[in-house]
Amino acid sequence: MAKRKEPDVLRTITESVRKYLRTHEMVLGGESILVGVSGGVDSMVLLDLVNRIAGPLGITVGVAHFDHQLRPSSGADADFVREAARSLRLKSYVASGDINKIVEDGGGSIEEVARRERYAFLERIARRHKFSVVMTGHTADDNAETVMMNLLRGSGVTGLSGIPPTRRLGDGVILARPMLELTRADVESYAEKRGIDWREDESNSSHDHTRNRIRGELMPMLRTFNPAILDVLNTTAGLMRNVDRYLSGVVDSAVENAVAGEIRREERSSLDVATLRHLHPAVRSEVVQRVISNTFAIPPVSARTVDRVLGLMWKDTGARASLGGRHEALRDRGTIVFYKRPVVVRDVDKEFVPGEEVEVGDMLLKTRFIKGKPKFTSETDIEFVSADEISGKLTLRSWREGDVFCPLGMKGKEKKLSDFLIDEKVPLDRKGEVLVVADGDKIVWICGMRVDDRYRVVKDTNRIMKLEFVQ
Repeated sequence: MAKRKEPDVLRTITESVRKYLRTHEMVLGGESILVGVSGGVDSMVLLDLVNRIAGPLGITVGVAHFDHQLRPSSGADADFVREAARSLRLKSYVASGDINKIVEDGGGSIEEVARRERYAFLERIARRHKFSVVMTGHTADDNAETVMMNLLRGSGVTGLSGIPPTRRLGDGVILARPMLELTRADVESYAEKRGIDWREDESNSSHDHTRNRIRGELMPMLRTFNPAILDVLNTTAGLMRNVDRYLSGVVDSAVENAVAGEIRREERSSLDVATLRHLHPAVRSEVVQRVISNTFAIPPVSARTVDRVLGLMWKDTGARASLGGRHEALRDRGTIVFYKRPVVVRDVDKEFVPGEEVEVGDMLLKTRFIKGKPKFTSETDIEFVSADEISGKLTLRSWREGDVFCPLGMKGKEKKLSDFLIDEKVPLDRKGEVLVVADGDKIVWICGMRVDDRYRVVKDTNRIMKLEFVQ
């Protein structure tokens, strides 16, 4: 019996994706590919395409789904993806996260947090189960919408480059989008011809989110000016991507020279002001964008935000600029510091009995009495003090202007705590987090930093208390 001929549209789309995979070196053969599947038409078509191409290329395929818990039907979406994977005899990995709660606790937009949590999940599964490539079903429509969203936000070159075909998703894992040359109409036509079922995300019809408004209102209006607006925006993204690549080498070198210290992912980084001032304005802006993006893994910030950050070069220590959500830039002496404001309880003042534990926000102070000689180490979060000198209850509290203490080794000589923090080069954005253990009006320990000399353990100390600060 003759093999039934595949419809032209299926052959055309399949070959287009195959070519795109080769052109952008997404697969060479023999890889393990993790397909991110939401259950929508784009991701279901991607799964079908990858599964069909996998056999001849010796590719192993897995399915990953992240439930954002943003809709009542999200649990049914997860079940749908599991069943789709089972019917194809593919391993599926499903997880969930309460995005609304994460947003409430930590700030940021729902879209931003959902994106971050989804990609963190995909990277985690890829690493754990040895997938070298993660694929998502972004299309030419998604790319055009991203360009418009970044244009409206006032992004620079990187933002106007749209969605890159590939990028690193952590060390050893590549994120690839093999359907960026397909339109949403192409995808729906393929699904119809192949008889592919999918789940419709009811939030796509809502105009509450920026992207949905661009998709449902702005793009249809732009088509009345130019019916080929989709091609125009994708072509523009390609041109800007080439410019971005050209600038990338220059920016990489500039970032390396301008970054002061190490970048602590999701937490903190800083730029040297003197170096930043001597960069070409175009490179200077891209350096700020790159460092913010690398530090916090967030989409490009607006050009206005970058300008506010660059304005800190000419301001005094203590000046700040918001990056959105809990992210902030701070002028601190000769640097501009990018940091995420911690969720902490301000003005801490908790009384406790020696030997108890005290919890404040994400921080924990453990105290207990020990027998025998203490084992001193270089760990600054663990200290030992003489309980013989403690008069009664202790207090865990925020440090205050006017606080004085006798730093260990200074034999009773007092020093202002504010001066001590300056000498220790505690960054401005961290000073508000400093806590102390106090015995009445006396400071016993600056948590994680220094013991007061009056409470040091000596040869004839009878009762020794161990202090441990966990944060």
